[in-house]
Amino acid sequence: MSKELRDIISVSGTTILSRITGLLRDVLIIASLGASIWSSAFLLGFTLPNLFRRLFGEGALTSAFIPIFSSIHKEGGATRANLFFNRFFLRWFLYLLIFVVLSHFLILWSLNFDFLSFRWAEALQLLDILLPYVILVCLAAMASGALNVFGRFFAPAAAPIVFNLCLIVFILIGMFTISGERNLVIWLCYGVIFGGIFQLLVPLYELLKEGWKPRIIFSLGDQKKDWSDFWALFTPSILGAAVLQINVLISRLLAYSLEDSAVSLLYISSRLMELPLGIFTIAIVTVFFPAMARAHGDDAERSFESVFYKGFRLMVLIVVPASLGLILLSKPILITLFQWGSFVQSDVLQTVPILIIFALSLPFYSMATYFTRAFHAQKNMKTPVRISIYVLLINTILSLVLMRSFGVNGLALANLLSSIAFSYLLQSALRKQYQIVALKGIQSIRLPMFIGLIFISSICLIGQVVISLFELNTKLQSILALLTLIPISALLYFYLLNKNNVTDMAFLKSYLSR
Repeated sequence: MSKELRDIISVSGTTILSRITGLLRDVLIIASLGASIWSSAFLLGFTLPNLFRRLFGEGALTSAFIPIFSSIHKEGGATRANLFFNRFFLRWFLYLLIFVVLSHFLILWSLNFDFLSFRWAEALQLLDILLPYVILVCLAAMASGALNVFGRFFAPAAAPIVFNLCLIVFILIGMFTISGERNLVIWLCYGVIFGGIFQLLVPLYELLKEGWKPRIIFSLGDQKKDWSDFWALFTPSILGAAVLQINVLISRLLAYSLEDSAVSLLYISSRLMELPLGIFTIAIVTVFFPAMARAHGDDAERSFESVFYKGFRLMVLIVVPASLGLILLSKPILITLFQWGSFVQSDVLQTVPILIIFALSLPFYSMATYFTRAFHAQKNMKTPVRISIYVLLINTILSLVLMRSFGVNGLALANLLSSIAFSYLLQSALRKQYQIVALKGIQSIRLPMFIGLIFISSICLIGQVVISLFELNTKLQSILALLTLIPISALLYFYLLNKNNVTDMAFLKSYLSR
């Protein structure tokens, strides 16, 4: 088994557990609070720390830190790399601490004004409690990036599992011991902080096993150039990543202004869309990004294209059917996973069209993520930033226009249209600057994949009709539909790909079987 395959399996396996525990965490939150002002206030308050996780855990920091840290490790060995990490870690801790303290006083100042409604004041108070998590999750991302360079993928991918399990324990304790929704929400905020501590300790412990020794070193010494090189990559990268996360923030702020449940409905749909995104797309990107960076560093254009096309084919082969399945089985998925406690059937029916729209955007989000890392691997940060700014404007304008007529569905539709624009503009830039045509890499899989998707659609639609004829209760019917239709459809799809000798099928078979 190749090292690439082992790494993807390691990342995917732990990511699957991370997404499952994260999904269970969200199910418990929604079950305990429902699609209410309290769940919306908590989710909006958690948006800022989560935004930082996306920026640093899966975005700009990783894209800028890994190439620099990898070069230092390759040229100076582990000792010099660990020295840079200590300097890097301390400086970022101080930057983040200053940000959290200033944000705390800004929130206190804002709460003194009477123009804030109860809804917005509650969200700000919860955000104030959650602010320390910003420090914890960002430092955890730095340690995880260092481990990736050392070829250690398991611990960084497993750290979010520890966070989710801690929060799940807090939710369960709160549900049975705490009365009042506001008190429960505050308890959940403290659970986030507690989980963040363990999320940081996991990668730090693994770094200790790699020979890292924590030292307080603020002076850069002879590594000033490495620090400058990092900022040269990080500054444009953070702008591009921030633009994407501002899109999420704008959608949630606008949703929060619409109605009490809007943020919760958007969040549930985005989380279900992120399940395959995290399991497959992020896993593939995490492994192929360093490979593309190495290929570019060796000045091997053919090698870079080969790595790019291989990762892109794998992503398309898995993400597209996952998107279709999410569309066709949206209602039974929502009933099975979220229709518990305070989240009732009327909430499910409101969420179905939003989830379908988000599922349609899954392939475009995946392509945009992969294309962006292709630019970053070639140390081109400016092009994704410029395109991201265009997408931000597109999403903002579309959101303001469509929410007037379609409410929260309009916000989801704006996200879909902007994701299509984003992937298209990035691909156009790749073709223009590097003569890389994404569709060229998937020519050999077009017809077999199309046939497979038709069979998936037929099985899902016919299966749901047959199951409904038994007149089972809604929950049982939904569970039966998922347990039968998903594995049957997946097996048939990959059987058809294998029969048609699709490129990289042997690699994919080994990956999926393991």
